[in-house]
Amino acid sequence: KYPLLLVHGVFFRDFRFFNYWGRIPYALKQNGATIYYGSQQSAASVSDCGQELAERIRSIVEETGCEKVNIIAHSKGGLDSRYAISACGAAPCVASLTTINTPHRGCIFADYLLEKIPAKVQRSVARKYNAALKKCGDTDPDFLSAVQDLTASACARRNENLADHPDVFYQSVGSTMNCASSGRFPLNMAYPLVRHFDGENDGLVSLES
Repeated sequence: KYPLLLVHGVFFRDFRFFNYWGRIPYALKQNGATIYYGSQQSAASVSDCGQELAERIRSIVEETGCEKVNIIAHSKGGLDSRYAISACGAAPCVASLTTINTPHRGCIFADYLLEKIPAKVQRSVARKYNAALKKCGDTDPDFLSAVQDLTASACARRNENLADHPDVFYQSVGSTMNCASSGRFPLNMAYPLVRHFDGENDGLVSLES
């Protein structure tokens, strides 16, 4: 009934030359779906990305007259979408939100890293990432804000203040790797560390989260 809005995760953007979603868009189109993409920044806070998504959703509805969209969001994109719906007024334009391996409860491992890595090192890494992400199309990348918003502590605070909207249908899908060799870099490297702190995971996000 409504178009599908595919919302990417952290550190990725919607590029024609980089097929983030694999064969999924083609399969959906073959079954009659109309596809749009979130196109939010790859590395920014949940609130900034959520605002971008809310504006994107409203523009799609206004330009097409479709009334609403169904969102399919991966990883941090699910957090961005929840924020757009509940905090940025996009709820009237959203029929449903399906999140795939989204860290709704955050990542304890991310809390541990930010606690242990010196602030000077964090800023140095962030500067390098931000410079690279600008070249990829982000207008105002903020690597540290993106990472901090994925921590368990940040997600706990956000969940207390970000209730699901009663007029939107929500569902969440998760998957796990059986072992480190099940995934490619960097998931195969992160899997055992995330498992130690968070339990079974897909290489970055725990099933519990």
